[in-house]
Amino acid sequence: MLPEALRGRVSLLALVLAACVGRSPAADLAQPGPFTASRRDVTVVRSGGSTFAATMHYPATASTLGSPFDPAAGACPVVAFGHGFVTTVDRYVSTSAHLASWGFVVILPQTQGGLSPSHSALAADLVASMDWLAAESVRAGSPWFGSIDADRRGVMGHSMGGGCSLLAAAQDPRIRAAVPMAAADTNPSSVTASASVHCPTRLVVASQDTIVPPTTADPMFANLSGESQLLSITGGSHCGFIDTAILFCDSGSITRAAQLAIVRREVAGFLLVHLADRADLAAEVWGPAGSGTTRQARTVADLDGNGTVDAGDLGALLLGFGQPGRGDLDGNGTIDAGDIGAMLLLWGT
Repeated sequence: MLPEALRGRVSLLALVLAACVGRSPAADLAQPGPFTASRRDVTVVRSGGSTFAATMHYPATASTLGSPFDPAAGACPVVAFGHGFVTTVDRYVSTSAHLASWGFVVILPQTQGGLSPSHSALAADLVASMDWLAAESVRAGSPWFGSIDADRRGVMGHSMGGGCSLLAAAQDPRIRAAVPMAAADTNPSSVTASASVHCPTRLVVASQDTIVPPTTADPMFANLSGESQLLSITGGSHCGFIDTAILFCDSGSITRAAQLAIVRREVAGFLLVHLADRADLAAEVWGPAGSGTTRQARTVADLDGNGTVDAGDLGALLLGFGQPGRGDLDGNGTIDAGDIGAMLLLWGT
């Protein structure tokens, strides 16, 4: 018998499971979402008053550069994106604009672009970017008024910026999802910092990366304490994550276009689940690997990453009941009654 305190919760959440029957098939997440994406360069003000330049991609009323924010998008999750070593932010347009089309505001600091970058400073600017946007979202007269849900923060990045995104997630518990791509070990170490990252994290690597070998992510994945994945793009390269080549680029056995399509699909899905409450996509994101990828995953009972195993986590588990993937706490390949029991044993912790 379930404890009386839990019986009502389970009965209520069982209705959630019933409501999931007949869900429509997931959209192709490699394709643009329902919003038009635009871009604008902005000046971010740090808490101490200093400033830096950044580029934003956001849902807009038109695709023209600097078009107004589209109020139909509501208050959007915000994602701060860290660039790679000596790699300008304009080489990440395809991924950033794609996320904007799915209802995210993406901001890319243009700082630390020289030959001797400070990794800790770039990580701090990722956080400062989101803090500034949160403040702008409640400032009357701001072009970003009403545009940001400050409780839905994510970080991502490529190479150096991927490592810096882990530094940022370790420092800021408000960050709810992280997607480092071909993450380098930074100074301070992103491997060490991973032990303090508790939010859901998807490490994305490329199997033929010769600049940051995919094995670089192994100790990061091992150290992560929250729900996490290590996803490898088969035949991908380090420079396949960017839109155009830079000096000393590598290449893989798949084209840049093919790799970027996989990146769009995998990044959008993960962030939609963890920042936009798209539970209908959880089985796709946490189930068998998508085309062109391999995946290792580690799930935890605190599925919503709020620090406590509670009704929200049980609801998320029930949404995936009978399927593989996220919520499969006992590792038998299917989310079932055994996983409910395992979660209830951890209730309140």
